[in-house]
Amino acid sequence: MGIYEAGKYIEVHPTFLYESLSTFILFIVLMTIKEKRKFAGQLTYMYFIWYSLERMLVEGLRTDSLMLGNIRISQALSLLILITAVTLYMTTKRKNNKKNY
Repeated sequence: MGIYEAGKYIEVHPTFLYESLSTFILFIVLMTIKEKRKFAGQLTYMYFIWYSLERMLVEGLRTDSLMLGNIRISQALSLLILITAVTLYMTTKRKNNKKNY
């Protein structure tokens, strides 16, 4: 898609569309596996993992990101959330597996 910025026509990605489609797919996936979850919090962790991955990818396509040097702030925050969610997911899953034995 194209926009005019400072009197110039530039081609940009429709990041709002990518994010909307990704969020809709995430909703379908979570609703599908809702009854099959293995432990409390699994769907929440999966949401944070998927959404932070999606945000890291989409923010890489944006032309108006807030930057700190060469790093996009939103990508750094998404990476932090991703690491935290994966760690919590694995820890909770491991604790749940120990309870079931």
